[in-house]
Amino acid sequence: MKGYKNSLQQSDLFELKDIDRADAWVPHFSRCWTEETERLCRGQANRPTADVLNIPLEEVTDTKSNNSHLHNSCSAAAQERQTLLSKLPEGKRPSLMKCLAKVFLPSMMICALLKLVQDLAIFINPIILRLILKFVKDSSQPSWRGYVYGCLMFLVSLLQLASLGHYFQHANTIGMRLRATICASVYNKALKLSPTARKESTVGEIVNLMSVDAQRFMDIMTYLNIIWSGPFQIIVALVFLWRILGPSVLVGMSFMGILVPLNAFIGKQLKKLQVEQMKEKDKRIKLMSEVLNGIKVLKLYAWEQSYSDIISGIRQKELVMLRRMGFLNAATTLIFQIAPFFVACSTFLVYTLVDESHVLDAEKAFVSCSVQHNELHMRFPMIMLPNVINSLIQTSVSVKRITKFLSLPELDLKQIEQSGDNINVISIKDCTFTWNDFGDENPALKDISVDVKKGELVAVVGVVGAGKSSLLSALLGDMTKLSGQASVNGTVAYVPQQAWIQNATLRDNILFGAEYEQSWYSKVVEACALLPDFSMLPAGDLTEIGEKGINLSGGQKQRVSLARAVYSRADIYTLTIPQCRGCSRWKHIFDHVIGSSGCLKGKTRVLVTHGISYLLHVDSILVMKDGELSERGSFQQLIDHAGAFSGFLKTYFQGR
Repeated sequence: MKGYKNSLQQSDLFELKDIDRADAWVPHFSRCWTEETERLCRGQANRPTADVLNIPLEEVTDTKSNNSHLHNSCSAAAQERQTLLSKLPEGKRPSLMKCLAKVFLPSMMICALLKLVQDLAIFINPIILRLILKFVKDSSQPSWRGYVYGCLMFLVSLLQLASLGHYFQHANTIGMRLRATICASVYNKALKLSPTARKESTVGEIVNLMSVDAQRFMDIMTYLNIIWSGPFQIIVALVFLWRILGPSVLVGMSFMGILVPLNAFIGKQLKKLQVEQMKEKDKRIKLMSEVLNGIKVLKLYAWEQSYSDIISGIRQKELVMLRRMGFLNAATTLIFQIAPFFVACSTFLVYTLVDESHVLDAEKAFVSCSVQHNELHMRFPMIMLPNVINSLIQTSVSVKRITKFLSLPELDLKQIEQSGDNINVISIKDCTFTWNDFGDENPALKDISVDVKKGELVAVVGVVGAGKSSLLSALLGDMTKLSGQASVNGTVAYVPQQAWIQNATLRDNILFGAEYEQSWYSKVVEACALLPDFSMLPAGDLTEIGEKGINLSGGQKQRVSLARAVYSRADIYTLTIPQCRGCSRWKHIFDHVIGSSGCLKGKTRVLVTHGISYLLHVDSILVMKDGELSERGSFQQLIDHAGAFSGFLKTYFQGR
């Protein structure tokens, strides 16, 4: 009723048990994955790079000679190892299944034990049924035996149902934990991808990994034990039938043996179709993301029909593959639905024909049919076994996709060190940064050397493409450091050019998971000029913001992003503020937030801007030109120097 009357909130949901939370399993999985990766790297350490990657040795030699400075540092060696790992063939990459087994094997063993108890219990009932039929046939037996047999059949059925219920509950719980672990691991990996890896993995592919591929692990866990339980049940059922019907049961076994290669062929075809279908799905989601992000341009140029045709074409390819997969799955289901019937008919027919003394009496017929036709004896495993095999094939495709993603190179988190220098809280000495993992002939930033003192306000200026934003990215560790030393002292907050807005309330976007402090919060939103925006929204700062801040303007998004950074109380702030001619709000923000009398006074601030009026109030100006630090000094010093800064001012005023 609560959800019927009001929208459910996070606080309305019950708390998960600690054992079911992702943070109970992800650290263990991460350790196993790291150990597996290091083991593999140690195994490849003594092999030539050309042999590992299957490329000509001359190319590797040239690469090493061109980037010899890269291999002299520890961080570069780690980056090389990660890139080497991402290029290994599929069979030589870290084993995702081995890591998952190390984490979840004890739970899975309990699940398998419950399934074994249930499997044994379902074969006790035919034995009791046989005893009951003998009891009914023999009138000389005491009546109390019938009551005992009836009670035993009831208790065994109760044991069977209890073990089966606990098995499904345990299997679903393991599947939920598996899915949470994989989703969290993929998400953590996405946050640490190197610049080159980010180019290879689109948002659509990552969403597919977390929604489709991770879900397959959860789905398959329910019936995974059928892989061993199915053959076990079939073999035990055949042993029962052998004791009742003798060698005639071999006819039924032969019939089932014919189905094995047929199922293997169908499974192979399903795997091929599954791989192709996932590729087409990734293309479609990638294109849809681009369409939604650029919907304004799409509408402006009237490209709706063209893109609709492209997306529909990709979808049609998907549907063709899904239709083929449906036909194959239907054929598999049909074959194994009718298999028990043909097994029983052929077995009884041969049994009665091979010997005149073979009489199919009530005891043999009922017990045999109980074993053959019972859903849990032969029918269920024979139906489910091919389905589980098909699901395993589909999951194997997901395993390869997730393994490939988790093997992509990561950012070296140690390339920007944490120093204890309380004077120069930002220190960069002879550093060269690139957006590629191994560098190139034209790195984005070259030979950068700069020190920023605690509490200093530094502006970074330059023409478009000079390397201003790249310098901030380098400070955050988002670029690959080829040489030099870089360090910061304290936490860093970042306000990017394109604000990132959550699908949440304005207040939640500003708090960003931090505790709500009313006095500090009020001071921050007032300083960031958000109070007029709050007054225009229906619920003020509790207004729900749509996906990507769809109901906010560009300036509002930027101010919310700034307020989030200010509220975090970081030690160092790296900011990008737009050039707004005649915009009183950004002047208010500079005076009350960034400037010498703002709420960030005493904090270290690195500001990227094209606003000339702000440069008169900063402590120091860094002038970037072609990826190099051209000049540094105060506004007046740079004017007197008549260097690159003067050229920047000339370009600025010509643009106006």
